[in-house]
Amino acid sequence: MTDTETIESINFSLDTLRSGYLNKDFNVVDVVKEVIRRIKNGQDAIWTQVFSEEALIKRAESLLHADISQLPLFGIPFSVKDNIHALGLNTTASCESLAYIPEKNAAAVQILLDAGAILIGKNTLDQFATGLVGVRSPKHPVNSFNPEYIPGGSSSGSAVAVASGLVSFSLGSDTGGSGRIPAALNNIVGFKPTPGVISVEGMIYANRTFDCIPIFSLLCSDAKTVFDLIASADCTDPYCGDYFPRENTLELSDFSSQTVAIPSAEYLNFFGDDLAKASFALSVERLESLGAKVHEIDFSCFIDAGRKLFDGALISERYASIQSFIKDESLIEPSVKAIIEKAKQYSAVDLCEEIYEIIEIRAKVRKMFTDFDLIMVPTAPTIYKVSELKNDPISLNTNMGYYTYFANILNLSALALPSEIRSDGMPFGICLIGGPREDEKLLHLGEQWQLETKLFLGNRLGFIA
Repeated sequence: MTDTETIESINFSLDTLRSGYLNKDFNVVDVVKEVIRRIKNGQDAIWTQVFSEEALIKRAESLLHADISQLPLFGIPFSVKDNIHALGLNTTASCESLAYIPEKNAAAVQILLDAGAILIGKNTLDQFATGLVGVRSPKHPVNSFNPEYIPGGSSSGSAVAVASGLVSFSLGSDTGGSGRIPAALNNIVGFKPTPGVISVEGMIYANRTFDCIPIFSLLCSDAKTVFDLIASADCTDPYCGDYFPRENTLELSDFSSQTVAIPSAEYLNFFGDDLAKASFALSVERLESLGAKVHEIDFSCFIDAGRKLFDGALISERYASIQSFIKDESLIEPSVKAIIEKAKQYSAVDLCEEIYEIIEIRAKVRKMFTDFDLIMVPTAPTIYKVSELKNDPISLNTNMGYYTYFANILNLSALALPSEIRSDGMPFGICLIGGPREDEKLLHLGEQWQLETKLFLGNRLGFIA
């Protein structure tokens, strides 16, 4: 057992824990006890449920004599958003009237457990994963940098748990930005894979046809380790396609060989946030210093696609996904209810026409990607205080999705990365957007970006080596 001060100060990156285990600096029971200590000292609202101390220590003890070489995630603590099924814990989607015990783990969760990871508990979310602000639930976490600010959502608890050093990584869900916005607002990595690359079997869906499971982590290399395990075809999930990962990431290009598109000035919108605007300008300068060729583009088709997530007939799918779970509409958070009820005004014909429009935009975007390799945008255009949402919850939430809503609709891959700490002390992040199934390419470039920025990890955990 290492001395208390040492284990209390370490970060939970995968390399840190694995090295500590191999060097016998500490064992898996020590780490689980430290997780429990940190949770007790942290925000209660990060979690909807946590396994009992007895159960967590029992799981750790079961690994003490396991062969670490056979378990790629040996003793790694993780958490999942509470719309993902985990045996022994309720699934609630942050709506207690929905709560039920699933019959089995979600496909991705089971893979991680089989790899030696330790599931700590389930994280709070914007109710039914409807929102990017992170406060649309009976209780909600706050930003890990400043409690006056929103944590971002809908995967609020998942991101804050990683940023606060409670777990090594977490799984969320992402329909229109839920795996990217809270990452940016809490200074961590938020990797959103191409829809269909990771099985979403075993969760409450928002828009099942393009929902995906993102990975929150301190480092891109950690996200890649998790991704490599759970990225696979799953015959039980009809929405999961074949995935053929590259065998050698060393073949992937660096920034110096990339043409990177950014929105032209008329489409850059920071909703009056000059600090975010300045941070993005610095990020573009860094991109160029890494050797990338920057290319401005007409961003209108991406904005048009994003509007369809909540402002058109596509909202009908969200209603269809959750209506069977709603037992008492009076318990639904008011702004969530207002959004979902919009679905009732659309017909089947309206939905078909909108799907045709989306297919046309996808074709246009495919053609655009022949002129550049990837896109860089601000992950979030601004950040709001919790108090600001009380007077205008829906439009401020919509503002947060300006650069995220379109990605899944257009079947794109995306990676949210920390970029700057603003002069007001709040984090600012950028997002790299690639074509379909360019997931490994983004993670490879993300590692380069993190080595260049050398930002501290999360809100407390030291500098990248």
